[in-house]
Amino acid sequence: MDVTLPDGTVIHGVPDGITKADLAAKLKSNGYDVSKLDALPASAVQPRATDATNAVGTGFWRGMAGLAGLPADTAANVRDLAKAGVGSAYIATTGKAPPEWLQVGDRSKDIGSGANIIRAAQQTASGRLMLDPQNPSYEGGYLQQAGGAATGIMRPQTLGQLANQVILTQAGAAGSKAVKDATGSNALAITASMIPGAVQHYGTDAVKLAVRGGEAGRQVMNQRVQDLQNAGVSNPTLGLASGNALIGGVENLLQNTPGAVGIMRRNRDEAVSGLQNTTTQAADLASTNRGALESGRSIQAGAKTFRESFKAQQTALYDRLEKFISPQAQVEIPASQGTLATLNADIPTMPELSKQFKNSRIVAIENALKSDMSGSTGISSKSKDTTRAAIDANGVPYLIPGITSTRPIPATPERSSIPFEALKKTRTLVGNELADSNIISDVPRSKWNPLYGALSEDMQTAANAAGPDASNALNRANDYSRAGMARLDRIAPIVNRDAPEQSFTALNNTLRENVSTFQAVKKSLPQDARGDFAGTVIERLGTAKPGQQDSQGSRWSPETFLTNWNSMKPQARAELLSGIPNAEQVAGMVDSVAKATSMMRDNSKMWANPSGTAANAAARGTLGLIVGGGGAAAAGLLNPLIPLGAAAGVGGANLLARGVTSKSIRDAMGRQTTMDPELLNSLILSQIGARSTEQPRK
Repeated sequence: MDVTLPDGTVIHGVPDGITKADLAAKLKSNGYDVSKLDALPASAVQPRATDATNAVGTGFWRGMAGLAGLPADTAANVRDLAKAGVGSAYIATTGKAPPEWLQVGDRSKDIGSGANIIRAAQQTASGRLMLDPQNPSYEGGYLQQAGGAATGIMRPQTLGQLANQVILTQAGAAGSKAVKDATGSNALAITASMIPGAVQHYGTDAVKLAVRGGEAGRQVMNQRVQDLQNAGVSNPTLGLASGNALIGGVENLLQNTPGAVGIMRRNRDEAVSGLQNTTTQAADLASTNRGALESGRSIQAGAKTFRESFKAQQTALYDRLEKFISPQAQVEIPASQGTLATLNADIPTMPELSKQFKNSRIVAIENALKSDMSGSTGISSKSKDTTRAAIDANGVPYLIPGITSTRPIPATPERSSIPFEALKKTRTLVGNELADSNIISDVPRSKWNPLYGALSEDMQTAANAAGPDASNALNRANDYSRAGMARLDRIAPIVNRDAPEQSFTALNNTLRENVSTFQAVKKSLPQDARGDFAGTVIERLGTAKPGQQDSQGSRWSPETFLTNWNSMKPQARAELLSGIPNAEQVAGMVDSVAKATSMMRDNSKMWANPSGTAANAAARGTLGLIVGGGGAAAAGLLNPLIPLGAAAGVGGANLLARGVTSKSIRDAMGRQTTMDPELLNSLILSQIGARSTEQPRK
């Protein structure tokens, strides 16, 4: 061991356990002035329990002195390197030893260097107390080096960072000293000091590679995390974030493993709650007027508004024909007459049976048309007949009982034509009947449709005869009417329901199989009504099935959401989320939830409910290996606190559950593997501090 005398002189090679008297005799025989031993405390050669702590403390203060002298040492290093280079050239050129001024001298003589600061401090009692160990045997030993390395701890922000820096700096200092003692090589010692940090760095890189793959996998993982967070999952598990099937399977088992159940359940509940909140927010953006009743009312009211708007525009388009055809112009109606005759035709030789297939109103319309087009007998001015006393604006006699005619009424022949205005109004009235018809109407649409078509044909014939302007105006009106009537036909089964809830249910069903009908209804509704329907559908997507519900009926299920979402045709999903209030934002939120629920389903597939004893045993055995050591060791590369608590059984499962749900570990997996600058500085400074304990004492 080494013994430091009161004046700072260090005596090397003193046998361990030597007494003060034996030391004095030995020194005296070798010509030393033994009077210097008078102030030497007995503790210098007698080990005490506090010696180890004292050695660490002195190493720390020597390390601080070394750091304080870092600027001067840096400048001296540059100088000495230059001297060495010039000296080597001098030797090669002259073959002689370099002059003294080119030789590297005692660093303790460089003012401000670490060695100079230590030597100056050792000249005082307080300095020796801080820098020199009570027991000289600890001089330059591992404990003093550990104290010097502690000076490298650099501004840790968390307990984990502090522990990591302590472990790596101390391991580096111990390795450096061991290599230096064994080889005497400073270069190898410095290399050894960096090995613990390198092991952690590349070990962490290996773990990341196993968890999410290389750089492409890292980017995919970060995108998954972003997608999950967009959906409301603020803290996805490591398996869910990375998409690693093996980790996902372990997480699935942890959900039923003692010690991990609570942690995994809380994480899942938070994730499900986040998804539900995002879905509700999307529904709120679409509409706050939600529910089957509310949405059904909006559907029926919107369809009624469309129907009324259609009628008004249809009438306006047909009224434009008056510019080209006089309302009183007489037009033939062969198609209308023929259609009525066909609709009311008798079955040959079966008059009574025929009545069962005739509609009384259609029959009445044909009879009324025949009556209006029939001729009449004239009446002279001297007639006492009181049953025909006047004629209408078109010259047709009509009955006013009890009034005697005061002027002659000419006879009228049977007509084959009617005024164009009468034809147009009749067609409009039939069109209104079609628009308003439903399953309980007294005349089915199968009767109105052919009559409407026949009236349209007769109008087209009249317009063609009147010229191209009339024909074009009628074509525009007909095209509009045809499209509107077709849409009314398409939406009638949805909107013409007794209860509003039935309209909602019927429209909701079209999202699965009949997208064209949904499109027709959607086009017929105002934006608010579309929003009411979309908001109600979105809100219900994740509602758990009755067998999985709680007493409040509010339980939300990612699996149900995904099932309902996938049951819709892709085109139907696009239609549902477009043309509504805040459409782009709503679509983005719902798509994010769909992505997240899909990832959750995929993540839980491996080992999910393994069947059979063998499968269960294999799965649990793999989990046991991970819990018992492999998982703890891997996690230790990321966080040095984890191995401290790793243990088999419940404790290990708890630790592993904390690891896979840890935000810091997940974030670390998503980062590129780089050396933390603070950690790198810590390792460098710790070596400067540790090497300060090796300064020569003279």
